[in-house]
Amino acid sequence: MSLNRESFPRALILAGLVAFATVRCGVIKQFTQPSSLSIQKFVATPADVSSGGTVTLSWDVQGAETVEIDNGIGTVQAKGTRDVQPAWTTSFNMVARAGSSQATATVQVRVVPGTNASPSPSPSASPSPSASPSPSPSPSASPSPSPSPSPTPTPVPSPTPTPVTCGAPMPQLTGQCSLTVIRPSAMSGNECLELNAVTAAQSCPVGFATARSLRFDLTAHTSRALRWRRSVTSSDVLDPAEGAVSSQGATSALVTDLVLDSTVTIEVVDGNKVLLAFTLRHY
Repeated sequence: MSLNRESFPRALILAGLVAFATVRCGVIKQFTQPSSLSIQKFVATPADVSSGGTVTLSWDVQGAETVEIDNGIGTVQAKGTRDVQPAWTTSFNMVARAGSSQATATVQVRVVPGTNASPSPSPSASPSPSASPSPSPSPSASPSPSPSPSPTPTPVPSPTPTPVTCGAPMPQLTGQCSLTVIRPSAMSGNECLELNAVTAAQSCPVGFATARSLRFDLTAHTSRALRWRRSVTSSDVLDPAEGAVSSQGATSALVTDLVLDSTVTIEVVDGNKVLLAFTLRHY
């Protein structure tokens, strides 16, 4: 088949226009198609549970390529359930991703203290000693009086330590950042260590290499010499990086945090033993 000189250039031009229109329509579709990523549901049932009780996490995510839940759960299906048994009040954070899009959600499980603590026994009153009766006088001319017995002192019972309940609500958090609190080491029944509040001066999200102010309030009732410090797993730079914790009362700390990672973790320690740790997410 042969083409004349006039029809051949026209065919080339027509093919070029069709190819340009096809590519152009593809680019428009790629950049204008809306993202369908959304977290439809992420709940905990029940929301309050006693220590060691079972809680069911349920979720439903639409349009996600990957879904992850922290606190040891990891990657999960877009829709499902998982039973957990938290030993203390815990926040579970979900991150769903699809391409460059990301959606997050947080659900909190509050662990309340049990009611089976034995009450301290009330000391029983000791009976007062009875005085011995005086002997009757003898018929002798000069009877000698019998000496009165000395009263026996009443014993004082030793005080029983009053158990301290460590069941404060989840600390108040300002700054729109997620917060996770864990207690790696248990304390005895008459000790208590609580995180009362965490305040972030700059709201989330916070950019890399940005300095922000953090304040946290602690309450302790213990004879231990406690200290707070930046966790060795954190890359952020804190100023100051550590400090003392009052053993009988409240402690407030104000630090400057240079953000070098997505989270920062602060620990309360007895020597090298971590009693409480909280992690604050920056973005």
